Amino acid sequence: MAASITGLLKPWTPRLFLVRWSRYNPYYLEPEPRKELYNMPETELTTEQKEERELKAVRPIKATTNSTTSSVFNDPVLSKFVNMMMRDGEKILARGILTQTLESLKRKQVEKYHKAPQGKKAEIECNPYAIFHQALENCMPVIGLASIQKGGARPPDRQPKAIPSHEVDDHRVSGQQEQTHPHV
Repeated sequence: MAASITGLLKPWTPRLFLVRWSRYNPYYLEPEPRKELYNMPETELTTEQKEERELKAVRPIKATTNSTTSSVFNDPVLSKFVNMMMRDGEKILARGILTQTLESLKRKQVEKYHKAPQGKKAEIECNPYAIFHQALENCMPVIGLASIQKGGARPPDRQPKAIPSHEVDDHRVSGQQEQTHPHV
């Protein structure tokens, strides 16, 4: 009788896989939070995307993590900045301060735009998010610090080193155009 019970329970008992333990069976598909892929017509999809769309219609999909969003307003750099501003877990307050700052920046830029002559209006940036990202890019260090090994220990030494251009590019937000700065 014990053998028949284990045979009945076998489909419900968790199995061990050679992958990291997960709540989901490997049969489950990864979620896709980007809305652009769902709004694309069938004619513009590649064969791989068509197959994946057909699979998602019949196979279960994992739930997304709580940090994943499909909002176009989601910006990981802004989220990181809010977390850096936050004190004692007051994230709502920090987010409110950042929102008010961006609103006042937008108002000042729009006011400057309306006061400017017709030829200068194209040069004025009114998007506060673009201004924020440009300000962060201007604050990035051009050189870093390197440790020099002396004996068996590696004390922090204040030797400047040039940051390779690929590391600087990794810190930039994707989708923005690279601009030259006169003060750099």
